[in-house]
Parts: sequence; structure tokens; C-alpha cells
Amino acid sequence: MTELEVVNRALTSLGSLPASSMADTAKNAARAVTSYDLCRDEMLRLIPWPSCVTRALLLNANAQARAWVTLTPYLIGDRVTADTLKTYRCTTAGVSGATGPTGTGSGITDGTVVWEYVEASTLLNNWAHKGSTAYVVGDVVASDYDRVYVCITAGTSAAATPPTGITKDITDGTAHWSYYASQPHNRTVYAYQYLYPPDCLRVLKIPLIGEAKDSQQGVQFIREGKWLYCDQDDSYIKYTRLEEDPDMWDELLQETVAKKIASEIAFDVTGKEDLAMLAFQKWQAAQNDARQIALGEAAEGTEEVVRWEDV
Repeated sequence: MTELEVVNRALTSLGSLPASSMADTAKNAARAVTSYDLCRDEMLRLIPWPSCVTRALLLNANAQARAWVTLTPYLIGDRVTADTLKTYRCTTAGVSGATGPTGTGSGITDGTVVWEYVEASTLLNNWAHKGSTAYVVGDVVASDYDRVYVCITAGTSAAATPPTGITKDITDGTAHWSYYASQPHNRTVYAYQYLYPPDCLRVLKIPLIGEAKDSQQGVQFIREGKWLYCDQDDSYIKYTRLEEDPDMWDELLQETVAKKIASEIAFDVTGKEDLAMLAFQKWQAAQNDARQIALGEAAEGTEEVVRWEDV
């Protein structure tokens, strides 16, 4: 099923002509198309649809290194990558000099900043933007000091033009980036700061490492802006992702989104309050049924009860 088919299911349920495309400018078609993204995201957030639930390793901001920049203020704990992908941690705050830290060891002076070598930079501990590198949609880089960007168009980065600013479409070679967040210093009571996944619509759980059953309670966490905080290192996240392809949804989700769109535009399309109320009731009923099924599919099985007659 396509986006257009979902929209047209909503329109035809109200007795309206179907849209010819997602760019159709006819009044009823345009209303349905305009409602599509909002209704899709709302339904994905409301119900943990098994077809849209996933797990991923959280990106630990505490361990991230960014490309070193000259004449830049750094605070204790900040990490940079320099000297052929080596990672350094700031041990004395100050302003960087002209060449950056080099070598391995501690007490490395750079302007008024003092660094210590931590480890070799890897994909997991280094968000630093790299020139002439292939990126795919969803990749994350950090540049422009404390800003984080997410790749929105796959491509190869330019030689030396990391993304800057806070705009939503930044050209970098053939890759395109969107500003995602600026990293705050962790002033919570939690030890670890993680980047909120760009495709995450709803956090379901941060599982406890070593849990025996998925039904066990996960670790306590909070979300603030684009960041998650908890006290567990190397955490994974279980979440509902923004699945934009309706063909990847199950049939109940397809039907529920169509009914949600119909309920949103029913009065504008029909001009009748009773039909608008009926469309709303149909959406509510579909949502309630879908919720029970989704929760049942997501639940971990329980041990079979031993009946007295089986003993």
C-alpha cells in the first residue's frame, strides 16, 4: 500500500473522489494529503505497533569526540579528535591554540587548554564530520562546536566543508544534512547522556542489560529535548520508529491511519456533523481494536497454568 492509497481510502470512505496524486490540489484531496503526516505520526505514537518497533544502540554523548577546532573554548570533559583520529579529553578548560593536541599521554598543552589522550577514534566514539566520506540517511555527525546534524540525503561529503548553522537542508558535497540538536552539558542526576534517535517517535523502554525476560522493567530514564539520560552505560533503546513506508505497516495500522484522516477532514468534506461524528466513532473503534491486538502481539508469553485435573 502507498501513501496515496491510504489517503484515498480515507476520501472514498467519505464519499469523495480519490486524489490523483499526493500533489493533487483539489479541495478534498488537498485536505486529506495535508492531514496525512500528522495523522500517521499520531497513530504511530499512540500505539506500539509491532511492525514499527525496533531496537538500537544509543549514541553515548559522554564518549563522543568532535573534530578539533582552532581558537575554540573547551570545557573539562569535552572530547575532540585530532592527530590522525586520536581522541582527547579536556582536563583543563581554556581556548584552543593553532595546532591541536598530538601524541599519546596526558598534560598535552594546546593554547590554554590541556588535553589527555583517551583512545583511537572509532565510528562509535566519534561523531566528527569527515571529508570525502559516504554517508547514508540517518547518519549523525557533530560539527560547528556543539551542534549535531543528521543526514537527510545520502551522498559523499565534500573535502572540507562540515555542516554549520541551524538550517534544515545543508549541502555538503552530494550529501545533505539537517540540524538536529545542540549538545547541552549534562546537569541531570544521571551519569549518561544519549542522543535521542532521529527516527524515534516514542521511547518504549531502555532495557536493563542482562535482563532474563523482556517483560522485566527497564532502567529509569528521562528525556529532555533531543537527549536521553540514565545511569546505564552501553544502553540500547526499544522504541517506535517513524516508518514512512505504509507498505511496511500491518493492515490494521493502514486502516487506522485512513480512518484517522477521515475523522479529521469529515466535516470539511461532507459539511454534516452526524457524518463527522460517525467518522470519529469509526476511528475510535478501529484504534481500540488495534491497540488490544498490538499490545497482545508485543507481550512476552507467560508460563502455562497447571490445572488441577492435569496433576
